[in-house]
Amino acid sequence: MSQVSFTFTVMLEENEFIHVDDHLYTTRTSLQREEPKIHMIDNCCLDVLKEFEGQLTQPMVEEWLLLSRALDQSCSFENKWDDKKILGELIAGAQHSVSWYANNCKAN
Repeated sequence: MSQVSFTFTVMLEENEFIHVDDHLYTTRTSLQREEPKIHMIDNCCLDVLKEFEGQLTQPMVEEWLLLSRALDQSCSFENKWDDKKILGELIAGAQHSVSWYANNCKAN
Protein backbone atom coordinates (compact mmCIF):
# COMPACT_ATOMS: atom_id res chain seq x y z
CA MET A 1 0.00 0.00 0.00
CA SER A 2 1.42 3.38 -0.94
CA GLN A 3 0.71 6.82 0.38
CA VAL A 4 -0.10 9.81 -1.77
CA SER A 5 0.17 13.43 -0.69
CA PHE A 6 -2.45 15.87 -1.86
CA THR A 7 -2.28 19.63 -1.85
CA PHE A 8 -5.54 21.48 -1.73
CA THR A 9 -6.77 25.03 -1.65
CA VAL A 10 -9.61 26.15 0.52
CA MET A 11 -11.16 29.58 0.92
CA LEU A 12 -11.80 30.70 4.49
CA GLU A 13 -13.22 33.92 5.80
CA GLU A 14 -10.79 35.97 7.90
CA ASN A 15 -12.84 35.32 11.05
CA GLU A 16 -12.73 31.51 10.61
CA PHE A 17 -9.02 30.83 11.11
CA ILE A 18 -5.61 31.80 12.44
CA HIS A 19 -2.30 30.64 10.97
CA VAL A 20 0.45 29.78 13.50
CA ASP A 21 3.75 28.54 12.08
CA ASP A 22 2.71 25.78 9.65
CA HIS A 23 -0.53 24.96 11.46
CA LEU A 24 -4.03 26.26 10.89
CA TYR A 25 -6.58 26.72 13.67
CA THR A 26 -10.12 26.99 12.43
CA THR A 27 -13.74 26.68 13.40
CA ARG A 28 -14.51 24.70 10.22
CA THR A 29 -14.79 21.06 11.37
CA SER A 30 -14.88 19.64 7.85
CA LEU A 31 -11.22 20.62 7.30
CA GLN A 32 -9.76 18.61 10.17
CA ARG A 33 -10.00 15.28 8.41
CA GLU A 34 -8.29 16.74 5.34
CA GLU A 35 -4.98 17.74 6.91
CA PRO A 36 -3.29 16.81 10.22
CA LYS A 37 -1.99 20.35 10.72
CA ILE A 38 -5.52 21.69 10.88
CA HIS A 39 -6.84 21.90 14.45
CA MET A 40 -10.38 22.52 15.65
CA ILE A 41 -11.00 25.33 18.14
CA ASP A 42 -14.12 27.19 19.11
CA ASN A 43 -14.88 30.81 18.29
CA CYS A 44 -13.85 32.23 21.68
CA CYS A 45 -10.39 30.60 21.41
CA LEU A 46 -10.01 31.82 17.85
CA ASP A 47 -10.85 35.38 18.94
CA VAL A 48 -8.18 35.26 21.68
CA LEU A 49 -5.52 33.86 19.33
CA LYS A 50 -6.35 36.47 16.67
CA GLU A 51 -5.32 39.22 19.08
CA PHE A 52 -1.79 37.74 19.16
CA GLU A 53 -1.50 36.91 15.47
CA GLY A 54 2.09 37.18 14.25
CA GLN A 55 3.51 36.73 17.77
CA LEU A 56 2.60 33.07 18.28
CA THR A 57 4.51 29.88 17.60
CA GLN A 58 3.07 26.38 17.52
CA PRO A 59 4.75 25.41 20.85
CA MET A 60 3.18 28.48 22.51
CA VAL A 61 -0.30 27.56 21.31
CA GLU A 62 0.18 23.95 22.43
CA GLU A 63 1.37 25.14 25.86
CA TRP A 64 -1.63 27.48 26.15
CA LEU A 65 -4.03 24.66 25.33
CA LEU A 66 -2.35 22.38 27.90
CA LEU A 67 -2.42 25.11 30.54
CA SER A 68 -6.09 25.77 29.87
CA ARG A 69 -6.91 22.10 30.39
CA ALA A 70 -4.75 21.88 33.51
CA LEU A 71 -6.33 24.99 35.03
CA ASP A 72 -9.83 23.74 34.28
CA GLN A 73 -9.07 20.33 35.81
CA SER A 74 -7.20 21.50 38.89
CA CYS A 75 -9.36 24.46 39.84
CA SER A 76 -13.04 25.11 40.25
CA PHE A 77 -14.91 25.02 36.97
CA GLU A 78 -16.53 28.30 38.03
CA ASN A 79 -13.22 30.13 37.58
CA LYS A 80 -12.70 32.04 34.37
CA TRP A 81 -9.15 32.42 33.08
CA ASP A 82 -7.56 35.48 31.53
CA ASP A 83 -6.34 33.82 28.35
CA LYS A 84 -4.80 37.06 27.12
CA LYS A 85 -2.58 37.27 30.20
CA ILE A 86 -1.63 33.59 29.85
CA LEU A 87 -0.68 34.04 26.20
CA GLY A 88 1.19 37.25 27.04
CA GLU A 89 3.30 35.35 29.57
CA LEU A 90 4.00 32.57 27.06
CA ILE A 91 4.98 35.07 24.36
CA ALA A 92 7.31 36.80 26.85
CA GLY A 93 8.97 33.43 27.49
CA ALA A 94 8.00 33.32 31.17
CA GLN A 95 8.34 29.94 32.88
CA HIS A 96 5.58 29.56 35.48
CA SER A 97 3.97 26.64 37.26
CA VAL A 98 0.29 25.86 36.76
CA SER A 99 -0.32 27.14 40.30
CA TRP A 100 1.17 30.52 39.35
CA TYR A 101 -1.32 30.80 36.48
CA ALA A 102 -4.16 29.71 38.80
CA ASN A 103 -3.23 32.44 41.29
CA ASN A 104 -2.45 35.21 38.80
CA CYS A 105 -4.61 34.71 35.73
CA LYS A 106 -8.21 34.72 36.93
CA ALA A 107 -10.41 36.91 34.77
CA ASN A 108 -12.05 39.85 36.48
